[in-house]
Amino acid sequence: MSETASAITLGQASGLRLRPARMVDVEALELFISEYTHDGTLLPRTRANLAHHVRDFQVAMVGGRLVGCGALQVGEMTLAEVRTVAVDPAWRGRGVGRRIVESLLRDARRLGLARVFCLTRRPDFFASHGFVEVPKAYFPHKVWNDCRLCPRRHACDEIAMERVLGFRGSDQCFGGTNSNP
Repeated sequence: MSETASAITLGQASGLRLRPARMVDVEALELFISEYTHDGTLLPRTRANLAHHVRDFQVAMVGGRLVGCGALQVGEMTLAEVRTVAVDPAWRGRGVGRRIVESLLRDARRLGLARVFCLTRRPDFFASHGFVEVPKAYFPHKVWNDCRLCPRRHACDEIAMERVLGFRGSDQCFGGTNSNP
């Protein structure tokens, strides 16, 4: 599918577009994400890390300006993490975050993943997308790899949440506790 075909116009009047990230976006992603790392909202990501994971990202753009992002990082054959979801404060409340997460969930289904998870301080937002709270112990790989880098690791206030997607054409879901398709 071409980038044009996969890009979603978020609002004709605003000029807001959601599209897959490209290598040219890496510098802007690094700067954008860094605005949310000082307080532990997002984990720091190096330019090299972002370049390595650029295919995981969706970016919300107005003209040439990045106003939101999110990533779907596959961790196992049936599981991926929705991560690095952030929206510029001036664009919050306009559905940008919702559309980013919806796009990431479509990607997860396209890949045939059974489940997605996130760690968040915004459980109501993710619950509105069908995620349910689960123990962090369900995701030891995440905790070992990323949480050790978090400035809040000794007083973590994030909530682990999961959404079961199941496999296309099947009513059977694997793992987790919900069945929202």
